Amino acid sequence: MNYATWKLNFTNPDYGTGPEAQIAELGATAQAAWIVGQAHEGGTILGYVTEPQDETKLSAWDFANITQEEALAFCQEIDSEAYLLEDGMITYPIEKIEA
Repeated sequence: MNYATWKLNFTNPDYGTGPEAQIAELGATAQAAWIVGQAHEGGTILGYVTEPQDETKLSAWDFANITQEEALAFCQEIDSEAYLLEDGMITYPIEKIEA
């Protein structure tokens, strides 16, 4: 599993875009998963990428490849109980709601 952080790019002032389309053009995929702050206010997004990306091609999004340890620490700042799953995804305990 590869991890990265990015911010939305507001080249168009009406809406922000993530790097997913550009990453797809480079032959990989990206999926946003966690965020610190509000995306539309410059919050930092943590996501999963299928392979490390050339950060220079994604500088418009402040894109950065990060390690698994850095990704887990990022998520634990949001929820101290965040943990890694076997496949490398990061999750947190979900309370069971009684019906």
